Amino acid sequence: MNSIEQNIPLKDKTSFRIGGPARFYTRVNTEKEIGEVVSWANENNKPVFILGKGSNILISDNGWPGLTLDISEYSAISWDGSFASCQSGAPLHTLVKEAVDRGLCGIEQLAGIPGSVGGALIMNAGAFKQAVSDCLMSVKGIDCSNYKMWELEKKEIDFGYRTSSLKEMDTILLGANFHFEEGDRDNLKSVCRDILQRRNEKQPLDKPNCGSVFKNPEGNYAAALIEKCGLKGHHIGGAMVSEKHANFIVNVSDASASDVRKLIVFIQERVFREQGILLEPEVVFVGEFDDPLFKF
Repeated sequence: MNSIEQNIPLKDKTSFRIGGPARFYTRVNTEKEIGEVVSWANENNKPVFILGKGSNILISDNGWPGLTLDISEYSAISWDGSFASCQSGAPLHTLVKEAVDRGLCGIEQLAGIPGSVGGALIMNAGAFKQAVSDCLMSVKGIDCSNYKMWELEKKEIDFGYRTSSLKEMDTILLGANFHFEEGDRDNLKSVCRDILQRRNEKQPLDKPNCGSVFKNPEGNYAAALIEKCGLKGHHIGGAMVSEKHANFIVNVSDASASDVRKLIVFIQERVFREQGILLEPEVVFVGEFDDPLFKF
């Protein structure tokens, strides 16, 4: 079995550059290794946190008390014509680029979205009018309670706006199979360039962040609601609402997870009081936090 390290800092393994240590930590490369360390975690009664590319998460200042399973190197993508088979730690942007380079469409509008394929599927990551689940065929995983492998077809999974039924499963995603349609490669590359340029112009990519903090309410945009409340540039400790895009919180001065959590709650309360809409976080919270999310 892979070696299990103790008290490993996690802040540098996340796009936010925030978070406490992993009480136990290991990095895996194969399905066999994943099965072995999950078995170890169950035998030792340690909860498991799956770490991919470290985006879209906020890790508590106290860190994670169980086992952090780093799958960032479990990242192979293989192709057979218009079919792709991905390990769960594969970067989503790599899948997008390889599809577009092959003249395959259906995922090009996800250009520039950070994170792993596994994390993207759990959250049903998307942009504009596309979602990662659109071209999905099937997903494979391992049940954390009995170590059994399973595979589900797309029709067996409920996908919604920035969510999926995979979130509720006590499981670790191992990989996924996709099928894409033929398209015009030059046009697809042009679409990707335009999207990446817009992201660079509108998003604070030069500062540590977790991506979009809140889901867009139906018929509205979280960024617009936050901006209407005059919260651009508002900060708590080292965490600040981006002046470039109001639905981004940036780490401007060695922010703590507590700073970010407090700012999230502050935004929720202000937007609800002034706009009558409760913003739901898109960011995933890992570990324990003292400040509860705002409720009305």
